[in-house]
Amino acid sequence: MPTDEGTEQKILKCVDEVLGTLGDSASQAIHYYLEMNVGLKKEEIPQKPELFCEGLNLIFGQQGANFVGSSIVRKLMANFGLKHKSTLTLTKAIELIKAEHRTTRDSNK
Repeated sequence: MPTDEGTEQKILKCVDEVLGTLGDSASQAIHYYLEMNVGLKKEEIPQKPELFCEGLNLIFGQQGANFVGSSIVRKLMANFGLKHKSTLTLTKAIELIKAEHRTTRDSNK
């Protein structure tokens, strides 16, 4: 079952806020690199978090990607009101949020 657009937009906003701390030009360059070299458009990040993480790894290396990913996870957990677990990967965090919001949306029907 698909995630609602509002949840995906909120995920993208969190990603952009963290990448924006690197500077606007760097953020734009990261998105450009991901699209040209990994085939991942910005709006696809919530649907393809594994590919996004692979792209971050190519750009920043393992340690840098882990740092950026952890920063995004903290931002996501705070913005979605979820408890942050230090072992939570970016991919798992996005999957958790999407599952939470599918459950919440389904129970509101």
